[in-house]
Amino acid sequence: MEQRQLEFFVAVAEELNFTRAARRTHAVQSTVSASIRALERDLGTALFDRSTTRVTLTDAGRALLPEAKNALDSLDTARAAVEGAGLGLRGSLRVGTLSGLTAVDLPGLVGDFRRRHDGVRLTMTVAAEGSEGLLTKLRDNRLDVAFVGVDTLAIEGIDLTPIATFQPRLLVSESHPLAGCGTVDPGDLAGEPFIDLPAGYCNRVRSDNDFRRAGLTRSIVVEVTDLTTVPSYVAAGLGVALVPPLRAEAGTAVIPIPLDPPATPWTLAVARSATLPASRAVQAFHDLIPAHTTTTTEY
Repeated sequence: MEQRQLEFFVAVAEELNFTRAARRTHAVQSTVSASIRALERDLGTALFDRSTTRVTLTDAGRALLPEAKNALDSLDTARAAVEGAGLGLRGSLRVGTLSGLTAVDLPGLVGDFRRRHDGVRLTMTVAAEGSEGLLTKLRDNRLDVAFVGVDTLAIEGIDLTPIATFQPRLLVSESHPLAGCGTVDPGDLAGEPFIDLPAGYCNRVRSDNDFRRAGLTRSIVVEVTDLTTVPSYVAAGLGVALVPPLRAEAGTAVIPIPLDPPATPWTLAVARSATLPASRAVQAFHDLIPAHTTTTTEY
């Protein structure tokens, strides 16, 4: 089992496409395919199920992937020990994030990382399934690190580093009958139309749980995937929303009203696998995050 074979295997396993894996590893597709076949013969088992339309990992392939990445990272660490700490960082880094994120300067963070470690292939993903989708991809080893919203810092198999905690409150249009209230009881909102994120997004999960615990139901009339677009829909009179303070509220005809009792807060956090050792690329990226994080109570 050679280093180049493992590099080809990891590339195909992450891309699930031999053509993209070949481009990623700067090799021709026939070389990648031949190397994978040789690796499978050496191990005595198939690592991929191949069809004319798709490539998927077998059980053996899924078992090998974290070990192959660990082996490549160990080689990278050994190389760095010879060349000098912090030099020669290589490999790939897959980062997941939430749409509309402002508490972290992602362009600045990614640019800083690439300037320091231009040998690392960094890709960014916004999960259509929100935080739950990002956490699933971390567990399945389809992401290396992700920015997620959570209502607990105790998630099995996931290491979480909190960045900021947000307190949701009610958002109504200026013309709404509740606009002049000092506080609102959640029970008074049962018949209101709501604007929220889709199922799986932290803000939606948190609100659904709060209403369920209170024995209340609510009607979602508009679903958006970007939290920062909520104020414009509220201002248009399409419904109310339970959201943390948003920078996007500035200049819109909306009124925030605290709930009594308060809504459950949620936390923006950096997530990575707790079952696999962090690669040098993951650790280097993680170490840069504080320098690109703003101290804010607004999302």
